[in-house]
Amino acid sequence: GLLTMLITRIELENIKSYRNLSLDLRRGTTAINGANGSGKTTLVEAIGFTLFGYLSYNQEQFVREGEKSGKIIVHLIGSDERPYTVERRCGSGSRWMIHDEEANLRLEQRVDVLDKLHDLFGIERERPLDSLFRDALGVPQGTFTAIFLEAASKRKQTFDGLLQIEDYKTAADNLLETQKYYREQVHTQQIEIQRLTLATQDLDSWREQLKAARLLDEQQKSQNVHQSQLLTHSKARVEILNQQLIQLTALERRYQNAQTTHLHAQLLLRDRERQLQMARQAQQIVAENQEDYELHERTQDSLRILRQDVSKRDTLRQRSADLKNALTQVTEKINNWQIRLEEVASARQKIVELAPFIEQQIELEHQCDDARQKAARYDDVVTSGKRLSSQLNLIQQEQERLQQKIDAIEPLLPLAEQLNERTEAFTQLRIQASERGGKQRQLQEKRATLREKQSEREQTSDKLRRAESNVQIIEEHRQEAEEMSALQTQYERLTAQINRLEGNIEGYARSRAQSAGGQCPLLHESCLNIGKLGMVSLESYFENLLTKEQAQVVRINKQQSTINERINQIRRYAEALSKVDQYVERRNMFADQAERTDLEVTRLESDINTLLQELEAISQIDQQLTQAEAAYSESKQADLKVRELNTLHKQVQQLQTQSQQLESDIRALREEAATLQESRAQHRQLTAELDRLNDPRSQSRVQQSIIAREEAYQQQLQTEERRQQAIQGEMQALTEQLAVYANLDSDLSKQEGISQQSAFGQRLYLSNINAARSLPEREQDQQQQLQATRQAEQEAQTLEQAYLSAKAAFNQEELDTLHREVERLSHALAALAQQMQNHQVMITELEQRIAAAESLLGELGAAKKERQTLEELQTMTEQFRKLIKEAAPHVLKAMLADISAEANRIFGEVMGDRSAQLSWKNDYEIILRRQGVDRTFAQLSGGEQMSAALSVRLALLKKLSKLNIAFFDEPTQSMDELRRMNLAEQIGRVRGFDQLIIISHDDTFEQNLDSLVRLKKERGETLLIDEDGTAQNLVSNSEPQSGSGRGEQPLLLAD
Repeated sequence: GLLTMLITRIELENIKSYRNLSLDLRRGTTAINGANGSGKTTLVEAIGFTLFGYLSYNQEQFVREGEKSGKIIVHLIGSDERPYTVERRCGSGSRWMIHDEEANLRLEQRVDVLDKLHDLFGIERERPLDSLFRDALGVPQGTFTAIFLEAASKRKQTFDGLLQIEDYKTAADNLLETQKYYREQVHTQQIEIQRLTLATQDLDSWREQLKAARLLDEQQKSQNVHQSQLLTHSKARVEILNQQLIQLTALERRYQNAQTTHLHAQLLLRDRERQLQMARQAQQIVAENQEDYELHERTQDSLRILRQDVSKRDTLRQRSADLKNALTQVTEKINNWQIRLEEVASARQKIVELAPFIEQQIELEHQCDDARQKAARYDDVVTSGKRLSSQLNLIQQEQERLQQKIDAIEPLLPLAEQLNERTEAFTQLRIQASERGGKQRQLQEKRATLREKQSEREQTSDKLRRAESNVQIIEEHRQEAEEMSALQTQYERLTAQINRLEGNIEGYARSRAQSAGGQCPLLHESCLNIGKLGMVSLESYFENLLTKEQAQVVRINKQQSTINERINQIRRYAEALSKVDQYVERRNMFADQAERTDLEVTRLESDINTLLQELEAISQIDQQLTQAEAAYSESKQADLKVRELNTLHKQVQQLQTQSQQLESDIRALREEAATLQESRAQHRQLTAELDRLNDPRSQSRVQQSIIAREEAYQQQLQTEERRQQAIQGEMQALTEQLAVYANLDSDLSKQEGISQQSAFGQRLYLSNINAARSLPEREQDQQQQLQATRQAEQEAQTLEQAYLSAKAAFNQEELDTLHREVERLSHALAALAQQMQNHQVMITELEQRIAAAESLLGELGAAKKERQTLEELQTMTEQFRKLIKEAAPHVLKAMLADISAEANRIFGEVMGDRSAQLSWKNDYEIILRRQGVDRTFAQLSGGEQMSAALSVRLALLKKLSKLNIAFFDEPTQSMDELRRMNLAEQIGRVRGFDQLIIISHDDTFEQNLDSLVRLKKERGETLLIDEDGTAQNLVSNSEPQSGSGRGEQPLLLAD
């Protein structure tokens, strides 16, 4: 069923001429009225852009001039009776959003928004919303009937996409890729089969090689066992000889170590004897120098005591020197404080002398401050005057510059006044130039269409000739074909006779067999009637009957054979005659198509001639356009400059006011400067008098500060005098202490001389005392080493005998021979092992090859099966492609029949006359049949064309979606009053739509409305107004309807 959907409100912000608009929409019929250019069509574009994603130009052009972005909000009641808000922004920060208000769910991804809108409108997701709006729902104003007047190729291009007929060709083309893929896969499988066949062709050879390799492997294993046994025996003997060699080597090493030990013991013995001799000599030296050693030790003790006394004496001397320095400093300080006290007395005298000069200084300072302030004010006045004079000069210069600019612009006023005229002329020429481009494109398209139609006419003529030939052949053999029915009836009658005769023959033969001996087959007794008939026997009677029946069968078979031959001769004519209506219909269809093609070719030739004439008429447009553009640019530049005049005059007036104010300020400053002019000379005179006084107040302050320090000076003097007495007492005590150390230097020299005399004997004593003390220990070490040397000599002799015995028992030649044999056997076994390893690798490789080949045999079978499957899929895909390509015309025919039935119903309602039949043909040509006469769309009157186009577009909308809202954008454009009234009446008869919105620049549709909206454009902005000129959101002739209204449910349609 249809969807109950209703647009309740549309809001525009900064969209083209709309700054901020909210428009409520209701059920029923709403007319939106306004002058041309007032922004009515913008409402249709806004709905198309927001709900269907369609805009015929750039989004930036949709935004109000001077703004960066615009916004559209459409409020609607969805098919689920829930409120939705669809918002779309354009320009900077563009976005698209739909809000489910009850569920509080927002969809902001473009794909999600489009899916939701498809659901709300009941439109298949495969059908683009923008093309549906462009070709069925939002047709631009003035082009409602244009597409139906275009060539068939243009109509096909438009409506094939809308009805998705091209999808069949696309599907077939897609299957072509699939078919190509299967073909490539078959080729790939064939290559794989060849590869697998090549990879498995040596399998039998590999199996023979593996068998031989395994036999050789067994032989090598036996050889390896034999040589391994020989090697083991040789290694055992070598092991025994190696043990003997190890023992011999160990004995040799022990013998050599014993010799080394004996030699080392002899060396140690000699060293011990040398150390013993040195200890004895050291003992003698110690005895000789012991007295010097003891004297030297006593002298060193005395020296340590004397050096301590020297240190104490030096400390006392240093303290005495420090006290002398301190006494000198204290004396100087005492003298200094006495001088300071004298300065205090002098300061008191000076203060008394300075008192009268201080009073004079204070008076002069007051007079000087006053003079300085006046001089500073004079400087400020002079500076301000100079600054104001400079400003006045700048303002006068700016006045002159602006006046010059005004004088230069005023002559441009006539050019600026011509701007509107030149703009309109330039626009008209651009429109004509644009039309020339359109006409050139139309000329190219119509020439291409003409070539297509001429080719189509030739093909149709050829098909018509073949169809007429078929019909002619059928008519020529009609009499023969009409015999078929009689012949078939006769053949069937003869067949029935044969069946009957064959049944008789079977019965007669059975009866003849039963009548043997003259018995009746029914009564089983002798037949008495046979004799009366003059027959010999009953058996002969049946024999006669059989002969007659068989003769009839033969005769009838001949008749059947003759009839069958004739049937075979005329069968194809009879079959063709049974389809003669189809052949005739086909011939008529080709004849009609040829006639239509001829008409189309004639019309296209006429259109081409007309376009050529029109292009010739506007061939000079480029030169005119260049001149008009130059004139427009000149007026445009003049207008831009003239627009500045008001601003310039205001600026000149402001500058004059500022100039007058500045002149007044300058005069006041000059008067004030005159009164202050002598203040600087007075200030200099007073300053000179102050300088001559030499600041007696500061001098008095200095003297007072000196007097203030008198008490501190006296305290410091007393402190230093007490310190002087203390230092003098301490110096007297130090002099008494130093008297004790008067002979210290001579005692120290005497002891140092004795120490030097005994130092040599003391050093000899100390260097030999340790050696002398070790004499008993060294005597003991010498005895122990003598005993160790004798033991080492005995052990060396014993090991020498054992080594010589072992050397005589060992056979080195046998060991070398066995070593060579073991090496030979090892090399032989290694070579054999390498051969066995290589052989095993070969066996493994052969086994792997055989296993891989056996595995590949399975893959080969699977590849062959896969190739067969792919070949079957390739064949099946080709069948599918053929089926899809053949289905497209049939689907189109069915869809057009369905749309035609709905369009015919709507056409009857709109025209109020159901005697005519409206249909939409396969080439998208609208045909109106009335009283048996067909007329194409181009042959209809203007009112019939509008009604027919309206009916087909509404039918398209109903069949392609479930919407029930309709838009009519300027449907009466270029119509006279009568035709406008007729169309308004026709649209009023449309049924099945809940919401009809009609956009018009006149009052044709203002009768029988549910709502009326008036628009007016003022100062570049579109406003809602009522009859009194008051801004309104909506002017309604009826109360808002929430659930019911004229029609059933909402549909959206725009012209």
